[in-house]
Amino acid sequence: MTLSQLRAKHPRFLYRKASWSHQNNILSVTFDFLLEPDLVFSPILTIEPINQTVLESVAQSTVQNWVFHLGLIELFSYWKASAPAEIVVQAGSLNNAQLAWWKKLLIKSMGEFFYTNQIDFTSPDFVKFSCDHPQSSTQSPTQLPTQPTSVPPYLVPVGGGKDSALVIELLEENALPYDILLSHPQSPAAAKITQLSRTQNVFEIKRILDPKLLELNKAGYLNGHTPFSARLAFESSLVALLAGYQQVLVGNEFSANEGNVPFHGAIINHQYSKTFEFEQLFRAYVQEYLSPAPAYLSLLRPIHELQIAGLFAKYPRYHSLFKSCNRNQQQETWCCQCAKCLFVFTVLYPFLEEKQLIGPIFPTHLFENASLNPLALALLGKDAHKPFECVGTYDETLTAFALSVAKFRQHHPGQSLPPVLDFVEKNVLTKEQNLEQTAENVLCFWHSENNLPEKLKVIVKGGQERLCEWYKTELARLL
Repeated sequence: MTLSQLRAKHPRFLYRKASWSHQNNILSVTFDFLLEPDLVFSPILTIEPINQTVLESVAQSTVQNWVFHLGLIELFSYWKASAPAEIVVQAGSLNNAQLAWWKKLLIKSMGEFFYTNQIDFTSPDFVKFSCDHPQSSTQSPTQLPTQPTSVPPYLVPVGGGKDSALVIELLEENALPYDILLSHPQSPAAAKITQLSRTQNVFEIKRILDPKLLELNKAGYLNGHTPFSARLAFESSLVALLAGYQQVLVGNEFSANEGNVPFHGAIINHQYSKTFEFEQLFRAYVQEYLSPAPAYLSLLRPIHELQIAGLFAKYPRYHSLFKSCNRNQQQETWCCQCAKCLFVFTVLYPFLEEKQLIGPIFPTHLFENASLNPLALALLGKDAHKPFECVGTYDETLTAFALSVAKFRQHHPGQSLPPVLDFVEKNVLTKEQNLEQTAENVLCFWHSENNLPEKLKVIVKGGQERLCEWYKTELARLL
């Protein structure tokens, strides 16, 4: 069915109710959505363990407001089935500024969905948020619940990739205690990383989709990407509030700020909800309308993906465990055929010996597979658009390939380059100027716009400076 047909059939999406209960240290949340005229969705979210005494120390109106907001981000997954022109909020109160905030988030974070389904979203009346209770929902200041001093200051969501593993390593290396949050359905790698970590407590969020949504997908309704990181921001912040953590530390990096493709005059960014723009907007919204604590921030915000790979390479404990491939996430393997696999292989190659990379991490040598050449061009911005994956900027991918070519030649003198590196060198690298300067700009990069307190900034800055010095003394001469 076309968008016009779906909108005619389903003119409005209603968020009717958000309810919650607490039993056996499990907070259960149920949402009530209606896609007019008659499609009712009742997704469920559970969070555990949430202590009864701690829960009771938080104003019930604050808990209800947070639960209500979890439904606002959850509704994106159901609204997209037909993308109706009006979203009516009945489950709670939003003022005009909040309605505008949520419309902006939907438009910016659903860009990949619009691109994939070729939907023009640029009309001012493309979608309207309205509220049956439009009074201000600004909250009075809410303090963190009383907790024993043994509660660590940081709650770290772990997804199974190298970014959250690096966050854990940096905290442990500097004797900073933390606990972990897992969001289901999770990657098996996330559970293994958690088991190997030094966390004392693990919180789990389980999301149960309404099966009718999957039935609609099979029936030809719209489907596509939704902003997982935005949902995680709301979920993890509620867990932190109810469990007494001061800060939620995620592993979003500077690279997320670069978009994928222009579409209808806008830049579509697969990673919008990982950007610094979203982080700032989210922090301000929470402060104004939800609670002054906890703080949500990214530990890795000042640096690139390539720098993260360079730092992560120095911590072998998680090398065999982490998995970033979205295709084979639940199988706990690398498919070795997608853009994400090629990108991760490429950014790690300059920093690891082949025997550390091939076998312990990847099952095969990805540079030997010539069928990946088109993906290499896409990652480099030379063909089509940047893949809709969490990958780095064009400059850092260029740097990673240049360093990989140089390193291969250093370690395999007299041998021909493997097909992917040979293809990239002939079609891209030989046409680039100032590769050395580009590489230095990337590997010595530090983004001053971040929300890191001094204690955390020093940790990341130290790693960045060591990597920069290592590049200048060891790697630069290879180019």
